[in-house]
Parts: sequence; C-alpha cells; structure tokens
Amino acid sequence: MYDEASSLFEIDEPASSPNVIAPIPIKTDQIQEIRDAFEEAGVLGQADRKALIESVVVREVSGLRELQAVEVRRILQRIRGLRGSKPTCTGSAWDNREEDTWIDKL
Repeated sequence: MYDEASSLFEIDEPASSPNVIAPIPIKTDQIQEIRDAFEEAGVLGQADRKALIESVVVREVSGLRELQAVEVRRILQRIRGLRGSKPTCTGSAWDNREEDTWIDKL
C-alpha cells in the first residue's frame, strides 16, 4: 500500500512538450478603439494612459503594439468605467455639494 501511495506523487515527465498556442497580437482596429476610448474618457496624458494599461495587464508596456488581443476587452472596460465614475457638473460648487449645510436645514 505504501508503494501505491507514493506513486501518486511521482510526476512523470511528458514524452513531448504540449502544444503551446502563441498569444494573438493586438489588431490595428483594437488600437484605435483604445485611443478613442481614452479620448472619450478625457485621459489625455501618455503617462496616465500607460499607468492605466499597466494596471490592467499587470506588466510593463512601452507601447500599444505590445498588447495582446485578449487584453483589449479588460482595458476598454476599465477606461469606460472611468468615464462613468465622473460626476456631471451642471452648476456651481455650491450647487454640486453633497451634504446639506445649516442654511439648507432652515
């Protein structure tokens, strides 16, 4: 019984290496879609754009061409999330305050 239990933990090396599929590089239309989303969200600085992309892919990226096609959807979701999180300012700072003041309570 001891021999059977120890054989469970012995890892045999495969005779051949498994087929590894290379990641698909980003497409030109996906690059344009990311750029358009940044403009719509108001993220104009290159440093801000780079930081956002690197926070999504969790690695250093020096240019959009280094991205993979599967990463684009997550990046676009993060950018579009920024656009939705900004409050709309339709009036003055007084009109846009969140808490009531003593004047409001009169």
